[in-house]
Amino acid sequence: MNINRDIEENVRHCSYCQEAAKMPRKTVLHSRPDEKEPWNRVHIDYAGPINGTMYLVFVDSYSKWPEFSEMSSSTTKATLRVLTMLFARYGNPRVIVSDNGTQSH
Repeated sequence: MNINRDIEENVRHCSYCQEAAKMPRKTVLHSRPDEKEPWNRVHIDYAGPINGTMYLVFVDSYSKWPEFSEMSSSTTKATLRVLTMLFARYGNPRVIVSDNGTQSH
């Protein structure tokens, strides 16, 4: 028995599932306005693992300048330590955009 095959088979024979598949959600995408100055809005996220290493990635919305920090841990405490160093270097951004992953809580 293969659980993936069983799930696919159940979904294939489920009338509710088949009806729901015909009605995909329509989502309106909203673009963010262009920034007028550097370090006003910064996007952050974790990337990896790349060769076993996680990275905290920052991108300035105005200049598209990337910053990468190699992380030995992706805990909130480790994330805040890197943010503190980054903000000491560049100042505090007005807006930080993240995907609300568990590391940023």
